[in-house]
Amino acid sequence: MIDATDILYIVLAFCALWVTAFICWFIYQIAVVLKNVNDVLSEVKFQIERVEQALNGIKSKFDAGTGHLGSLADDIKRAASKWKGTK
Repeated sequence: MIDATDILYIVLAFCALWVTAFICWFIYQIAVVLKNVNDVLSEVKFQIERVEQALNGIKSKFDAGTGHLGSLADDIKRAASKWKGTK
Protein backbone atom coordinates (compact mmCIF):
# COMPACT_ATOMS: atom_id res chain seq x y z
CA MET A 1 0.00 0.00 0.00
CA ILE A 2 1.01 3.63 -0.56
CA ASP A 3 2.25 5.29 2.57
CA ALA A 4 2.26 9.05 3.33
CA THR A 5 6.04 9.14 2.85
CA ASP A 6 5.64 7.57 -0.61
CA ILE A 7 3.19 10.29 -1.58
CA LEU A 8 5.63 12.87 -0.21
CA TYR A 9 8.45 11.45 -2.33
CA ILE A 10 6.26 11.42 -5.45
CA VAL A 11 5.28 15.05 -4.87
CA LEU A 12 8.92 16.00 -4.25
CA ALA A 13 9.95 14.23 -7.46
CA PHE A 14 7.37 16.21 -9.45
CA CYS A 15 8.52 19.40 -7.76
CA ALA A 16 12.13 18.64 -8.66
CA LEU A 17 11.02 17.95 -12.25
CA TRP A 18 9.16 21.27 -12.47
CA VAL A 19 12.05 23.21 -10.91
CA THR A 20 14.45 21.62 -13.38
CA ALA A 21 12.15 22.43 -16.31
CA PHE A 22 11.81 26.03 -15.10
CA ILE A 23 15.57 26.45 -14.72
CA CYS A 24 16.14 25.07 -18.25
CA TRP A 25 13.46 27.39 -19.67
CA PHE A 26 14.96 30.36 -17.78
CA ILE A 27 18.49 29.63 -19.08
CA TYR A 28 17.09 29.37 -22.62
CA GLN A 29 15.34 32.74 -22.27
CA ILE A 30 18.54 34.35 -21.00
CA ALA A 31 20.43 32.90 -23.98
CA VAL A 32 17.82 34.28 -26.41
CA VAL A 33 18.00 37.73 -24.83
CA LEU A 34 21.80 37.72 -24.94
CA LYS A 35 21.73 36.66 -28.61
CA ASN A 36 19.35 39.51 -29.42
CA VAL A 37 21.57 41.97 -27.56
CA ASN A 38 24.58 40.67 -29.49
CA ASP A 39 22.71 41.05 -32.81
CA VAL A 40 21.69 44.61 -31.94
CA LEU A 41 25.23 45.53 -30.90
CA SER A 42 26.69 44.16 -34.12
CA GLU A 43 24.10 46.11 -36.13
CA VAL A 44 24.91 49.29 -34.17
CA LYS A 45 28.62 48.69 -34.78
CA PHE A 46 27.97 48.28 -38.52
CA GLN A 47 25.91 51.49 -38.63
CA ILE A 48 28.57 53.41 -36.71
CA GLU A 49 31.19 52.20 -39.19
CA ARG A 50 29.00 53.40 -42.08
CA VAL A 51 28.55 56.82 -40.44
CA GLU A 52 32.29 57.01 -39.84
CA GLN A 53 32.99 56.20 -43.50
CA ALA A 54 30.49 58.84 -44.59
CA LEU A 55 32.05 61.44 -42.32
CA ASN A 56 35.53 60.57 -43.57
CA GLY A 57 34.27 60.96 -47.14
CA ILE A 58 32.75 64.34 -46.35
CA LYS A 59 35.96 65.39 -44.62
CA SER A 60 38.10 64.39 -47.61
CA LYS A 61 35.76 66.25 -49.98
CA PHE A 62 35.88 69.29 -47.72
CA ASP A 63 39.67 69.16 -47.50
CA ALA A 64 39.96 68.89 -51.29
CA GLY A 65 37.48 71.73 -51.73
CA THR A 66 39.31 74.05 -49.34
CA GLY A 67 42.55 73.46 -51.25
CA HIS A 68 40.87 74.64 -54.43
CA LEU A 69 39.20 77.48 -52.57
CA GLY A 70 42.58 78.85 -51.50
CA SER A 71 43.91 78.93 -55.05
CA LEU A 72 40.61 80.45 -56.23
CA ALA A 73 40.90 83.20 -53.60
CA ASP A 74 44.46 83.96 -54.75
CA ASP A 75 43.28 84.21 -58.37
CA ILE A 76 40.48 86.57 -57.37
CA LYS A 77 42.94 88.75 -55.44
CA ARG A 78 45.25 88.93 -58.44
CA ALA A 79 42.36 89.77 -60.76
CA ALA A 80 41.09 92.43 -58.35
CA SER A 81 44.52 93.99 -58.03
CA LYS A 82 44.90 94.10 -61.83
CA TRP A 83 41.48 95.64 -62.19
CA LYS A 84 42.27 98.31 -59.59
CA GLY A 85 45.53 99.02 -61.32
CA THR A 86 43.85 99.59 -64.70
CA LYS A 87 41.37 102.23 -63.45
